[in-house]
Amino acid sequence: MSEQYQKGTLVSNYLKKLGVHPITIAEAVSDENYRNSYRLIKENPEISKKEFLTKMQLVEEV
Repeated sequence: MSEQYQKGTLVSNYLKKLGVHPITIAEAVSDENYRNSYRLIKENPEISKKEFLTKMQLVEEV
């Protein structure tokens, strides 16, 4: 399995549990964002949805 797939899957599953919109999850696991998303979650496994989106500078789709 590739690094991007493994990290992207972890990020995706975590964000789904937080109730993040699927389009926003896709942005978080994109080629340019997955490493930062993964790092944020690993550094703070209790990160909130709002804090994650703010630090990643993502706006959630409604």
